[in-house]
Amino acid sequence: MDPVYGYEAVNVEAQSRSLSSLLSATKRLISVRKSTLAFGRGTMTFVRPTNRSVLVYVRQYRDEAILCVANLSRSAQAAELDLSPWKDRVPLEMLGRTRFPAIGELPYMVTLAPYGFYWFQLEERDRSEHVSPSVVPEFETLVIPVGATWVSLARTRGVFERDVLPGFLARSRWYPERSPKAIHPRLTSAVPFCDVGDNKPWLAFFEATQRGVTARYVLPMQIEWVRFDRERYNPRAFAAVRQGAREGTLLDVATDRIFIAILLRNLRQSLTLEESGWRLEFRPTSRLPDDPMKPPEHVRAVETEQSNSTTLVDNQYVVKLYRKLESGINPEIEMGRFLTEVAGFANTPALLGSVELIEGEKQSAIAIVHAFVQNQGDAWTVTSAYLDRFVDEQRLLSGSAHPGESEEQVPYLRYMSQTGRRVAEMHLALAGSSEPVEFAPEAIGSKDVQRWIEDVAGRAERVFEVFEHRRDTIKDADRHLIDQLLARRESLSERLKALLPRKIDGLNIRHHGDFHLGQILIVKDDVFIIDFEGEPRRSLEDRRRKAPAARDVAGLIRSIDYSATAALERALRVAPDEHGKLGAALVGWRDRATEAFMDAYRETMTNAQLWPADRAAAERLLNFFLLEKAFYEIEYELAHRPEWLRVPLTGAIRILSENADEAS
Repeated sequence: MDPVYGYEAVNVEAQSRSLSSLLSATKRLISVRKSTLAFGRGTMTFVRPTNRSVLVYVRQYRDEAILCVANLSRSAQAAELDLSPWKDRVPLEMLGRTRFPAIGELPYMVTLAPYGFYWFQLEERDRSEHVSPSVVPEFETLVIPVGATWVSLARTRGVFERDVLPGFLARSRWYPERSPKAIHPRLTSAVPFCDVGDNKPWLAFFEATQRGVTARYVLPMQIEWVRFDRERYNPRAFAAVRQGAREGTLLDVATDRIFIAILLRNLRQSLTLEESGWRLEFRPTSRLPDDPMKPPEHVRAVETEQSNSTTLVDNQYVVKLYRKLESGINPEIEMGRFLTEVAGFANTPALLGSVELIEGEKQSAIAIVHAFVQNQGDAWTVTSAYLDRFVDEQRLLSGSAHPGESEEQVPYLRYMSQTGRRVAEMHLALAGSSEPVEFAPEAIGSKDVQRWIEDVAGRAERVFEVFEHRRDTIKDADRHLIDQLLARRESLSERLKALLPRKIDGLNIRHHGDFHLGQILIVKDDVFIIDFEGEPRRSLEDRRRKAPAARDVAGLIRSIDYSATAALERALRVAPDEHGKLGAALVGWRDRATEAFMDAYRETMTNAQLWPADRAAAERLLNFFLLEKAFYEIEYELAHRPEWLRVPLTGAIRILSENADEAS
């Protein structure tokens, strides 16, 4: 009989004597489970963190609330939870009776061991409990006379521009500068955001120059007549405010529940607001629900947004406020209206309305509202999760006779096939109408071809010049790739012309313009395409310009390449890649995913002028736009993320090498 695992050692009596035994742990779980009615009778509210490996829900019964957090993966996880409905409650871990920090304004961070879980009892905070003061930035006090407007104030406006805005902007994700000393904003105007009430929100507009470029930005502001709390940091606070005996706080209300409610109400009423010759127009679409709109209950800011402020409202609406003011027709609004109201394309969230500023003959987008689509996350996040499991599997099966093959990729390839079908359907929808003229397909002309070649050649030349000047500052592992690309400098122009003949029997159409895995939502067994704003570094005119469908296809293929490289980088932090087997397996993953996407795209695409029927001609067209995207990525990585430079370098060299082999 086994002395360690036999019945003489493992039995009820022995396990009952050990607090760490499986029996004792199970009894403890059952005891805690029975200690509250919330587990059995409570309502269930799901909290959806961005980390898809973590399941979070709250069971609530009368005044009791139980927060349940479970890690469904075999690796440690961290998640930020939006627990704002339970603000100021204190989580008490129910198995160990350990008190955790109180829930505050910011997302609540939890970390979990592999397959770990927590049960938290959300207790009301004892009001007599002493709360340690937090370290908060210095805040100015603005004196606002009754009836004054932001622009009419002289001294207060100067304090606001000089002492308030720089620090706030430097702390804001959407503003490009992080040093307050380098920020010198100038308030130019302000427009009321509603037509009723004394304490209404205002849209303030300011301009600032960074690195020689002047841009305008939007600040939605409102005074909350509650005394400014200097002990507790509110990331939305600009400054304290005084108006006679009244004291309050000036807030950025872009993601505030009341501000969002006013925006949705104004949109329902098709309201137009005017101030000093400026008009704020609220333009709903036919898809905005007709039923009476209730004030929103749950409003959550999307923290991953970088350049705008996006808010999820009651799992019904997605409200995006554009922080940077750009004059012209916004492509996201224009494309959304066409796909929603003209083409009837079902696999993008319906556009419900937009807010635009009219200054004389100029128009600028302020905000856009889409219908919320319940989803399992964006395709980049889903791809990363699949790849991490694939990497674990490959390491466990390193001695397999068929390295690189994996059951993990089978369901993922179905998503890629579905993506190919939906992208082809989107392109057919965008090419399917001659009205309005902005969406009418146009034949590809020789001038288009010449412009595309010159644009790629010009960007490549800028990249080559940077390489020559900064080669010594780039890490050794990337220098041999740079040398390989520089060796193709003289022949690049001819290669581009070989890929893109002057006469192409095809069509230019409106297209997504910034298509990658992050712009795809996984919705059950289907996919939805989002965010038609276009590449933010391009002008509005460039983003609205028509181009071949191959540009979107190239964007997604490059994104698949990035996802595989990112997975390899994560894997190498854990253990080295022996004999390059893992890298080779990820290359196989990338190629199979690309093939699944392309096969479904070609099968669904029924218009030979959008995608050439001749396989060789289609490959040349695709390779040209893959090169265009790769050089764009190289330029971006050089400026912002030099550690990622290897990905687009490898992609550009691979395409140029394939083309050279074909030519020879």
